[in-house]
This record gives sequence, structure tokens and C-alpha cells, in this order.
Amino acid sequence: MSTMVYQAQVADGFRKKGIKRLNTFFKTPQEAVSEALSLKEKIDSTYNNKIQWDYSKKITGSFEKMRILKGYLGGDEKSNAFYLQITSVELPNECSVKTPIKPKKVSTKDKKVITKVTQLFK
Repeated sequence: MSTMVYQAQVADGFRKKGIKRLNTFFKTPQEAVSEALSLKEKIDSTYNNKIQWDYSKKITGSFEKMRILKGYLGGDEKSNAFYLQITSVELPNECSVKTPIKPKKVSTKDKKVITKVTQLFK
């Protein structure tokens, strides 16, 4: 029997590669969003907080691959986008789930993203 698990990823638009903790799966989408926001903090510190995250954009994708937040380096929308993504997969029971890394600070805009994702996965 397999269960649905979730994984958080951040795509680095400048270096054109993804960031995630390897083999890190979570029981709920809320845990995956928490992990994604902590990865967002990490990438923000890498780029000296010059990524402008667009909270007004709509959450896109399917339940298998949902982009929850998009950002641009220096606010330049012509550049390659950074984005937070939640993926869901079915894995066998022998796979273990992890505890998410909690972000140090959660803004009100981040809380709204958490609420939107929670509502979409219900």
C-alpha cells in the first residue's frame, strides 16, 4: 500500500537549478509549505534579500506539482523567475517522512499563502 507525501522545492531562476532537501517528504501540504518558506529564507539570504516575491499572482499547477509563489531578482519580470513549489507523490510505506524546517519569520503574506495552499488541498 502506498501513501501520499509532499515535498517542497525552490527553483533558482538565476542559477537555473532547484533547491530541496534530498529524500525529504512530509505528511501534509502544510508541512511542505513550511519547508518551502524556510528554503525561501535560505535563497533570500543567498541573494541579499534582492528577490521580490509576487504574492498577488495566482497559485498555479496541479496537485502533483503546484507553484505557490513566484519571485524575480530585483523585481525584473523579464528575468528568469524564482518559485516555491510543492509536489505530491505516492510512496511505499517503508519510506519515512521528515519534520519540516520551520522558517525563522513568517510574514502575514506568507501566512496567506499557507492558508491558500491548505484550502486547495482540502
